[in-house]
Amino acid sequence: MEEAKRLHARLLRRGERRLQPLLLRVLAAGDLRYAALLIESFPSSPPSAPLHNRLLHALASARHQLLLPVFSRAHRLRLLAPLSFTLLFSASAAASSSSTRFAVCAHALLIRSGHFASGGDPFLASALVSFYAKNRLLAEARRVFDELPRRDAAVYNALLSAYARGGLIDAAEKLFEEMPEKNVVSWTAMVSGYAQNGRHEKAVETFLEMWEKGGVRPNELTVSSVLPACAAVGAMELGRKVERYARGKGLLKNLYVANALVEMYAKCGSIRGAWKVFQGIGQQRDLCSWNSMIMAFAVHGLWREALVLFHKLRGLNQMVLHCLESFWPVLMEAWWMKASCSSTR
Repeated sequence: MEEAKRLHARLLRRGERRLQPLLLRVLAAGDLRYAALLIESFPSSPPSAPLHNRLLHALASARHQLLLPVFSRAHRLRLLAPLSFTLLFSASAAASSSSTRFAVCAHALLIRSGHFASGGDPFLASALVSFYAKNRLLAEARRVFDELPRRDAAVYNALLSAYARGGLIDAAEKLFEEMPEKNVVSWTAMVSGYAQNGRHEKAVETFLEMWEKGGVRPNELTVSSVLPACAAVGAMELGRKVERYARGKGLLKNLYVANALVEMYAKCGSIRGAWKVFQGIGQQRDLCSWNSMIMAFAVHGLWREALVLFHKLRGLNQMVLHCLESFWPVLMEAWWMKASCSSTR
């Protein structure tokens, strides 16, 4: 960053106004606030729309608080392009309520600008539907979806995922059937939606249809979504088949997949299978990994093993403070039941 500042000083001393190389240097250094100040330092000859979009992209990726002011300035200078709106909607989908209100106003600006008249930009359409969907404004998301003259898989998936997450399974099923093309994101949204809403048998059925009939290869999210459903319906054989697939594809490197597999084996009664996966996670183990394995030992009466693992966790870090509240009553109950059974013999 110091090198970029020295370059800026040299350009100022020479009276040069070449912003592009300097802005790119500053963005590469990661100083977004300095980059925004550079943009503002050219009031008489404002930078081009592509340069503004470079800055908007960096701010949106970082969820930076300067995103909205820079967007507003670009609007005043009439520099907004379809990409500008795409970046704003994408960032606002996971931001604060104030930026959500701003994005709703930006939608109005988008309509007035004419950039959205034909709906020809699939990235912009998908970002707008996703923005409304992730902010639980499903009626608005559906309205935008219905007004699009052309809909690609990304737009369908944005609305489908929102329906599934929101528990609107009937609406998700109807939209899923209407889709001209289904990809792994579409199938995963349905599997995850069924599993999260307690329809475990349907989740397993949909997964098998995707895998065996649809010819679609599951990804990490698909696998981590179907394994809890396998545990709920006791489909351990399918769980083992999924594990073999995940190992073959290297998906067990994903901690969510590994944790879901530990939980699946534990709930299906295979402590040996759960322990094997738990050991394979190694140093990547998080609180969920330890929770699942300790609970597996405890609920299957292996209270000694549960206590040993619990005390191992105590020496690691502050995670144990959370475990104390969650597991100490369970472990004590397991110990009490074991002791009671022993005393009656």
